[in-house]
Amino acid sequence: MSLTNFIAEWSTLISILVILVSAIVLKLALGIASKRIVKTIVSGVQRVKQDERMDAVLAEQRLTQRTKTIASVLDNFATWAIAITALVMTLSELGINVGALIAVSTVLGAAIGFGAQSLVKDILSGIFIVFEDQYGVGDWVEIGSVSGEVERVGLRVTEVRDIHGTLWFVRNGEIIQVGNASQEWAAALLDFPFAYENDVDQVQKIIQDTANRMRKSKQWSRDMLADADIWGMQHVSGEQFVVRVSIKTLPNRQWAVSRELRKLCKQAFDSNNINLLSATKINMAK
Repeated sequence: MSLTNFIAEWSTLISILVILVSAIVLKLALGIASKRIVKTIVSGVQRVKQDERMDAVLAEQRLTQRTKTIASVLDNFATWAIAITALVMTLSELGINVGALIAVSTVLGAAIGFGAQSLVKDILSGIFIVFEDQYGVGDWVEIGSVSGEVERVGLRVTEVRDIHGTLWFVRNGEIIQVGNASQEWAAALLDFPFAYENDVDQVQKIIQDTANRMRKSKQWSRDMLADADIWGMQHVSGEQFVVRVSIKTLPNRQWAVSRELRKLCKQAFDSNNINLLSATKINMAK
């Protein structure tokens, strides 16, 4: 049997083999491309860790979550696209009318998509949340009426634990807006109410000096990214005046910085006989 006759007799089988081999090669090539994308994300997170702007454990959790999710989405998309294309081409080589099959599958797909549109919406929203890195594990977020720490970001739901320990499951498709208090930097905002007879310049100098000493200390130098910014008098009345202070901090460290500065300022006020407004006067002023 000549080569020409062999090819003519087994042309269908040869074409199917070529389709299958091509599909496998294409899948492997896309897998390599997916791994390179994941490596790019890894290097980006490593740079964040080198800048010491995120806890190492949380950064590792976030990195693992993002890379697994993105790699899974890319692999599944590539696998299904290649498999469907290879199947259609194979059926076409076998002489089956794929047009009718495509029409039927389109109708079924539309029916399934219509019935599961909320699920599709949740998954698509979850993909964009992960790809855009809107928030991740360890971030403190506000999603609607829910405020707390993100424990898991899935393609369908986000899990958030609030300060009372309650774990909230939020569907990604229902998220309209998100407030993230843990990206890049945060701000510790403090209001100090003083009795009206205190000297404004004196109390502001005490707050500034106390904050400066705190920032120079070994314990808090990493958390405080800049000197305290005394915004000045936020409110004044016949009973009190309020001085507002803002401090730029690392993400998720604004609350610890606020508590420590309040404690140190209280000690400094006591040493200088500075009287804060009493609780009774605060209620009267309100």
